[in-house]
Amino acid sequence: MKVTHDYTARIDHDLWMDCLKVKEFDGGTTSINALVNEGLKMVRDRKMQEITAQRKQRNTLQSIATL
Repeated sequence: MKVTHDYTARIDHDLWMDCLKVKEFDGGTTSINALVNEGLKMVRDRKMQEITAQRKQRNTLQSIATL
C-alpha cells in the first residue's frame, strides 16, 4: 500500500486555470493530482541538482584554499 500525504494548498487562480487547460489538452485523462505530483518531482530533482552543484563547488573551493 502506497503511503500518501493529504495537503491542502492555496493555488493561484491563473495557475489553476492553466492546469485545467493542460488537463483538457491531455484528453482529460491526467488528474490534477497527477500534474501536481509530477511538478513536485521536477522541483525536487532540480533542487537536488542545485544542492549537489553547490556542494561540489564548495569542496573545490576548500581544496584550492588548502593548497
